[in-house]
Amino acid sequence: MRTWRFLWGLIRYRPGLYLADVVVWTLFFASPLVPGLITREIFNVLTGDAQATFGIWGLLALLVTVEITRRALTQLGTALDITVQYNFAALLRRNMLKRILERPGARALKDSPGEAISRFRDDVDEVMTFSIWLLDVLGNILFTVAA
Repeated sequence: MRTWRFLWGLIRYRPGLYLADVVVWTLFFASPLVPGLITREIFNVLTGDAQATFGIWGLLALLVTVEITRRALTQLGTALDITVQYNFAALLRRNMLKRILERPGARALKDSPGEAISRFRDDVDEVMTFSIWLLDVLGNILFTVAA
């Protein structure tokens, strides 16, 4: 099975949860653009060329609010990442065990039991990491295009 098809199957298992994770991390990775725009307006207020009507204190308050929001997005994104990862891991491990138990007892595994334990642990962990790493790549691509 191709990697992207496999990942798409995992995403379809909990699409709402993965979409929420995508939205949160996209906002997080795009959020460094906002302080730059606010800082530009602060300098424009100081030089008298401001387009914003917030004033210097309003812009500073907005800058602080954006940073607090960014920290909250980090916490929310981390919580969603953990939830997504463990949902995917549970699905994969359940399906792997189900397949082993469906086979005849004498031929349940082709490999050694140690190899099976390694697959249940390490291979599933790699899939979990890749599914979340993909969000980082997409977020950075969006940031680059917007910048």
